[in-house]
Amino acid sequence: MKKVIKRAALILSFVMICCISYGSLSVSAADFKNMGTKTISDVNKVWTVKFREPVDINSLNNNIKLQDITNGSTVSVSVSAGTDENSAKINPPSGGYKLSHNYKLTIDKNIKSKKGRHLSQPAVLNFSLASNNSSINTGGNSSNNSGGNSSNNNGGNGSNNNSYTASANVEVSPSVPLRKITVSTNLPNVTKYKIEENNNFFAINSSTITFVSKNTLQIYLYDNSGKLLGTSTLDVSSTKNNIIMNVTLN
Repeated sequence: MKKVIKRAALILSFVMICCISYGSLSVSAADFKNMGTKTISDVNKVWTVKFREPVDINSLNNNIKLQDITNGSTVSVSVSAGTDENSAKINPPSGGYKLSHNYKLTIDKNIKSKKGRHLSQPAVLNFSLASNNSSINTGGNSSNNSGGNSSNNNGGNGSNNNSYTASANVEVSPSVPLRKITVSTNLPNVTKYKIEENNNFFAINSSTITFVSKNTLQIYLYDNSGKLLGTSTLDVSSTKNNIIMNVTLN
């Protein structure tokens, strides 16, 4: 009986975090099999799994599976150590999650603790990516809101009325006008970006350190051939994580 209790207690919660914490959602052992459905708005959402015991990180490598339900593909994700021995982070795929796509995240029962104990059963979480404005364009009359009057729901120019977003982290230097900036986007085919006041290309999802002379900068999104696909406006006035920006298509 003691062995069964220890086995069942290996994992007690499955929580969702970004680069900043949104808190924990505790669940009981009875909820392991189906963790329900979540809606996220961050294309670079990081999921954290918390265990009761120190987890063997190596055992997660082939036992975390992500499936794109919308197109039926298997999505490659990486796993890294969490903030302590009892947690692990599931990082987003390269290029981020795709808007309006549905995903299924499976935590296989072959994951084990450092003592060699396995989970009693797998945990499954379903989630989808929605834009920050999805609450305006969805609901009971979503079919009406997605028609010819969509520009009225979002405001501004119809050319900006699209579902693509970019996400950025900004770190401000305390003494000199330097900013560390990381940019990601769900706009298809984007592989690199430029920052206003800097003529260099940077790989999407990578970080760069650049001098700035103002509080807002234009972000330019390019494909592999150097074609400009879209632009965004980024607030660099203070240190922030997971800044969501609308993308204007070119």
